[in-house]
Amino acid sequence: MLTPYCHGKEPIKIGPYILGALMPGFLLGMIPAVISSLTGNIFLLIYGLIFIFSAGGDLTIIRMLRKERRDSLVQDHPSKVGCFVYEPK
Repeated sequence: MLTPYCHGKEPIKIGPYILGALMPGFLLGMIPAVISSLTGNIFLLIYGLIFIFSAGGDLTIIRMLRKERRDSLVQDHPSKVGCFVYEPK
């Protein structure tokens, strides 16, 4: 789909998974957008907004995971958008 994507092959705890999902939107979107408001650089604002909107899929996954137990494990789907959630017994 012409979008860069990476996924882990092993399940990880839900907290680090959510943190990893937030990072692209924060580092590539929010930080440049805030810097652009301080410097007045419109191109940096556009760059930041593009990455904020691009992180919409990550935010959707996070929204879905917010109701899961904190001790659950999450694993990315190997070929589709989404993930598997493994709940401990």
